[in-house]
Amino acid sequence: MIRLENIHKYFDQQHVLKGINLSVNKGEVVSILGPSGSGKSTLLRCINFLEHPTSGIVEINGKRIDIESASKADILSLRTSTGMVFQQYNLFKNLTVLQNVMIGLTSVKQMNPVDAKNVSIDILEKVGLKERLSHYPVQLSGGQQQRVGIARALALNPEVLLFDEPTSSLDPELVDEVLTVIKNVANEGNTMLIVTHELNFAREISDRIVFMENGIIVEEGTAEQIFNNPSVERTKQFISKAIR
Repeated sequence: MIRLENIHKYFDQQHVLKGINLSVNKGEVVSILGPSGSGKSTLLRCINFLEHPTSGIVEINGKRIDIESASKADILSLRTSTGMVFQQYNLFKNLTVLQNVMIGLTSVKQMNPVDAKNVSIDILEKVGLKERLSHYPVQLSGGQQQRVGIARALALNPEVLLFDEPTSSLDPELVDEVLTVIKNVANEGNTMLIVTHELNFAREISDRIVFMENGIIVEEGTAEQIFNNPSVERTKQFISKAIR
């Protein structure tokens, strides 16, 4: 489903990703953990070219792109295979909840407005926001805004869902409502890559854990293995300090 081969990313002289190799199977939920500055979010953003990798190969469901020879059409084709949920919600403040979800369907998928509205209402009901269709983002809590962001990504029916620290901007009391929605999405068999600092959540939801530091993958394995018996000392140190 997802295959990354030798992905490098430089910001000027700073080498942020140092030859990342990673595969994610269809229907698999993989959480990426690691300290701040380890390259987790950059890696996620390189998958859908919100950050343009410096070199390497990105493949999603058979769409394979060599970074150094990729055309704009190649990148657009691959990008439409993904749905992204951001840290900061990234909602259009001048649009209602319903319009925020519809806009991707009408502009990207070229769906007619009536069908787009029906799909959007169904998705918003799934995330518990059917009673907020006509509200604007400023009228919503942070948790509700993030659920709109999840609905917007789901509405496009992407092959892969990417979550970049989806609870990092939320007050602690609002975190659970967003994590519950993400769990429900995972239970529907979606392929998901999640960058998160919520370790207990990652342990519960993930088929596999990837631990990163200094732009490399230090260790990867099942959630049980990484949390109960990591093979690398640095992983053990991080887990023990983060969940004690």
